[in-house]
Amino acid sequence: KEQRECVVPFGAIVTPTKNISHDVVPRVPYEPVRCKGCGGVLNPYARVDFASKIWVCAMCHARNHFPPHYNALSETNLPAELFPSYTTVEYALPRRSGVGNAPAYLFVVDACAEEEELRACARAVTQALSLLPEDASVGLVTFGTHVHVHELGFTDCPKSYVFRGNKEFTTQQIKDQLTLGGGGRRGG
Repeated sequence: KEQRECVVPFGAIVTPTKNISHDVVPRVPYEPVRCKGCGGVLNPYARVDFASKIWVCAMCHARNHFPPHYNALSETNLPAELFPSYTTVEYALPRRSGVGNAPAYLFVVDACAEEEELRACARAVTQALSLLPEDASVGLVTFGTHVHVHELGFTDCPKSYVFRGNKEFTTQQIKDQLTLGGGGRRGG
């Protein structure tokens, strides 16, 4: 309800490559527990039923079972991600062979801003790009009346996927359009 009534857009500033003291942000040596409904991560805002070992996602309200390694969970034995003071947790994920380990950054820009704001945004994004690691993957999404997902790296022939802003798309339709669904066409 609060999300619909809020007139200020939600946003977050995240600096994943910034060195942070682990006294401030805890680092846990396991993978996050994800919601089966939306993929959100277990956090202090989730409602927890300790007796039945179920948590309710704060974002989509889906009921989720805790994984088996949480069997000792109780009100006095909480994992780090449920501590009220730990609204940010760093997960030390194991490296997997065959899976890209390079960081990924996605820039999302509101194209309906004033021209001067867009110029300032372009300067800020350009500066941010110069600070990224060499092996980083970068994405750009702009939105206004339409949503544009830009393919970067094609200087001779820029390419973007356009989605109408007044039409709802299913996850599968978006995956198919962006050729992420496995069966779609692949660009060369």
